[in-house]
Amino acid sequence: MQNIKQRLDLLRYEMNHYNIDMYIVPSIDSHNSEYVPECFERCSWISNFNGSAGEVLVTLEHAYLWTDGRYFLQAEKQLDDNHYTLMRQTGFIPETEQWIMENARGMRVGFDPKVISIGRANQLKQIMASVLGEAVTIDSNLIDNCKLKSGEVLNMPTSQLFKLNNEYSGKSSAQKILEVQDILIKKEVDYLALNVLDEIAWLFNIRGRDIIFNPLVISYALIGRDKSYLFIDSNKLSTAIKDEFNKNNIQILPYNQFGDFLAKLNGVVWLDDKTANYWMYVNANQNADIYLSRSPILFLKATKNDVEISGMKTAHIKDAVAEINFLHWLDTNWRGGITELDAAQQLGRFRQEQKNYIEDSFATISGYQSNGAIIHYRVTPETNKTIKDDSLYLIDSGGQYLEGTTDITRTIHLGNPTNEQKRHYTLVLKGHLALARAKFPHGTCGEHLDILARQPLWDNYLNYRHGTGHGVGCFLCVHEGPQKISQAPSNIPLLPGMIVSNEPGLYIDNEYGIRIENLCLIKRSADNNSLYGPFYEFEDLTLVPYNKRLISVELLTEIEKQQIKNYYARISLLIRPLLQPEIQKWLDDELDLFY
Repeated sequence: MQNIKQRLDLLRYEMNHYNIDMYIVPSIDSHNSEYVPECFERCSWISNFNGSAGEVLVTLEHAYLWTDGRYFLQAEKQLDDNHYTLMRQTGFIPETEQWIMENARGMRVGFDPKVISIGRANQLKQIMASVLGEAVTIDSNLIDNCKLKSGEVLNMPTSQLFKLNNEYSGKSSAQKILEVQDILIKKEVDYLALNVLDEIAWLFNIRGRDIIFNPLVISYALIGRDKSYLFIDSNKLSTAIKDEFNKNNIQILPYNQFGDFLAKLNGVVWLDDKTANYWMYVNANQNADIYLSRSPILFLKATKNDVEISGMKTAHIKDAVAEINFLHWLDTNWRGGITELDAAQQLGRFRQEQKNYIEDSFATISGYQSNGAIIHYRVTPETNKTIKDDSLYLIDSGGQYLEGTTDITRTIHLGNPTNEQKRHYTLVLKGHLALARAKFPHGTCGEHLDILARQPLWDNYLNYRHGTGHGVGCFLCVHEGPQKISQAPSNIPLLPGMIVSNEPGLYIDNEYGIRIENLCLIKRSADNNSLYGPFYEFEDLTLVPYNKRLISVELLTEIEKQQIKNYYARISLLIRPLLQPEIQKWLDDELDLFY
C-alpha cells in the first residue's frame, strides 16, 4: 500500500501534466454528498483524513487540509505532519479561498468541475483573476487518475433500488413531480436539473444502498414541465419499477449520458447554485438559459407531511426501546470488560431486533474517557478503550427504519462522577432543556435560537465547536438541510414539519466529552392567538432518559425540573410498556430523579 508521500508524488505528476500549481480536493462528490461511496473517496485517499467534512489543497511543495472544530483532534491524529498542515476552520465561511487569494498570485489553481458548486467555481474564477492567476477546470479528476495508475479499480455501486410505498412517504412520486412541475410553470422555467441524491430519492420515492448509512442511489434527474428523466444504471431497477416509471412518463437513461443530455437542452434550466456542480452549469449553458436559485425540492422535503411525521414518531419509539435496552445492558454488564467496539456492536444488535430496521444512520460514535472528547470520534481496533466506571462514556448513534431516521446522543457515567463532571453535564443539560422549551414566532431562524443552548455554558466561560442542531430526513440522510440551529447564519426560517436535532455539548481535551442530543419536531404552538402571528415550538421525538448519576439537581430550576418530569412521563407512558420487566424496573429507577 502506498504511503502519503507516494500518493502526493503521483498527484503532483498529474498537476505538472496539466500545468497547474495547486489542486483542490473536496471531500464531497459530484452529488454534493456528505458521505460518499468508496469510488468517490478522494480526500481520504490523498490525506488519510476520513472525517465527513474536509478539503485538501495540494501545491507542488506541500499539502493543506481544512476542516472544522468537530474534527480538529481527529485530523491531528490522521495527518502526516511531514507533508500536511492542518488548517483549522474557525469562521462560518470556507477559508480555503482566502488562503488561495493570499498565496496564489500569478498561479494556476485546478479543480474538477464535478465536485465544485456553481457559486464556488465562479468565486474561484473571480479570486484568481484578481491575483493575476487562473482557476482551471480539469474534466478528468486527478485523484481518480492517480488511483487508476496505482492499480485500483473504481467500481460504481451496484445495489438494487426499491420503491418506498405511500404508507411511508405519504405521497406518490407522481404527486410530488406534479407539485414540482407546477412550480416550474409558475417560475417560467422549463427544466429542473438535480444532482443531490436525497432530493432525487425523495422525489421519485426510491431508496437504495449505494452509500453506507444513507438509503440513496447514485443518479441524476431532470424534471421537465411534462416529462421527467432519471439518469441511472438501469440494472438497479426491477421490471416492475421500470413499468411504473414508464406509466408516469419518467424515462430511464444511462447515468453517464446526463452531461450530454443537458448540453442539448433549449429553454430555461433551473440549477441550485449552492449544490449543483459547475460541470452541470457548463453543459446546460451551451444551448439553454440558466435560472439559478435554491432547489424547490429542498424545502418540500424538509417539511414533513402527516404520514412522514407519524412515521418518524414510530421510528423513535422503536429506537427508544433499543437505546434503553442498551443502556440497561451496559449498566449491568460493564464489569465484564466491555470495549467501545463491543458497546457499538451491541447497540446495533438491539436496533436490529426492531421491525423495519434497515441499517444505522451513521457510524456510531462510541467514545470513552478522552476518546469522547473527539467530537466525531470513530473507534478502531487501535483506539478501542475498555469502558469503566471512572470517567464518562459518550455514545452518538442512529437508525434507518422504513418509517424514519433517528439520531441520539447520551453521555453516561457508570460509577461516581466528580462534582466537576456533574457540573459540566448539568450545564449542557440546562442548555438542551432551554432550547427544547423555546417558543418562537414565524420567521425565526436557527441562528436566532442557538444562544439558548450555549448560554449556561457561556455563563461559565465554556463553549463547544459545533452547531447545536441539524435537519434530519425521513428515511433519508441524517444530516438534511436547509434548516439548522447554529451560530452560522442560515437565513432559513424554522417551520412546522421540519425536524432538527438539539445537541449542545462540552469537550475537555484528553479527558472526556459530553453531548446530549434529541431530535425534535417543529410544530405550531397550541395556544396561538398572538397578535404577532403564529408561534412555534419543539416536540421531543427522542424518548430516552438523561443520565441520573450525572445530574446535579441543585443546579436545576423548578421550571427545568418540571420539564424533565413531563418528559419522563412521556417515556413512562410510551416506552415503558414495550420493555421487559427487569428493564422496566431499571428504567423506573432512572426516571425517579427528584425523590
